Parts: sequence; structure tokens; C-alpha cells
Amino acid sequence: MSTAKTLLDGLCTYFGGAYDATTHTYRTPRITVANLDGPVYRRAEPKRDDHNTDYQASGAVGSSAGCLVWAVAERGVEKRVAVAGATSGLKHVSWQVRMHHFFRASTLFAEDLQDVVYDTLDAERALIEADRTCGSGGFEAGYGVGFQVGEGGEPWLQWTVSPVATTRDLSKAYMVLEFAADQYIQA
Repeated sequence: MSTAKTLLDGLCTYFGGAYDATTHTYRTPRITVANLDGPVYRRAEPKRDDHNTDYQASGAVGSSAGCLVWAVAERGVEKRVAVAGATSGLKHVSWQVRMHHFFRASTLFAEDLQDVVYDTLDAERALIEADRTCGSGGFEAGYGVGFQVGEGGEPWLQWTVSPVATTRDLSKAYMVLEFAADQYIQA
């Protein structure tokens, strides 16, 4: 059976490539966005105080905009339908996933960073729409193994984008992409 941890690992791998055990990140993103070195995906907020390198997939801090994404399974629900007795049936497990995006740039105009935010949103949506199972194989992979996203009811995908906030040396923005990840498990 898939757990919250394996679900998030699957999502981060789908968006961010192989897991890097040294940095606890996924640093080889499957999307390419102009003026963005990343994004870098994580399953939790970094522990150390100075995590500037987590914003840049290549490690070239300050060369362009950077984006750190925290994927969190924030809420879930499980339903069971009994079929042919007490020990057989089907469970539907639905996770509410939020991918929190933190953008920063010291070299771009605020408008350029806002474009990076929208381009990242469009690229991630296109990646989900290209494979709603996010590489997990979906239900064909076996009950409880695969999952699908953005298909379990309305709304399928939703997002919120903040305006860019700029100080003298740094521009920042925030975006959250939300969707349900659904699994079906024989139970």
C-alpha cells in the first residue's frame, strides 16, 4: 500500500527527478522555464538556516531566479466499500496535496520574476496533464500502488499566485498548486 511518504516521493520524483540523498532534494526538474534555475523539490522545509542553494538546481546562486517547492500531503480521507463479505472490498484514499512554491531573484526585474512564476505554473500543469498518474502507473500498476492526480472531483487543479514583493536587492513571490491524489486499494 502506498503511504503519504511514498506518494510524496513519487510526486517529487515525477516533477524533480531522482532523489539526492545528500541534500534530501529532487534537483533535476522535468520542466524548463526561461530565467529559472530549477525548481528544486522537497518533501519538507529545510532545517538549516541558510538554504540558498535549495533554490538553485545547478547551485549557481544568484545567476537567475530560483524556486524551492515543498510538496505536502496536507489532508486525507479514506472510504471503504465492502464487496462479498467483511474482508473484501475497495478503499478509496484521497490525499489533498499542496505544492508550495517559493521564488526569489536578485538579478531580474519584478515583471520578469512574475513571468517565471506563471511559466512555472503552466509547465507543471502541462506535466500533470501529460500523465495524470505522475509516473506511478495509476490503477494499472496494481491496487494501492499507483495514483492519479487532478481527476477525483472538482476542482481538479487549483492555484494561487502572489504578486512579486521587491526590496532593494531581492524579489520574492509565492505560489501554491493544489490537487487531490487518489488511490484505490483492495481491502
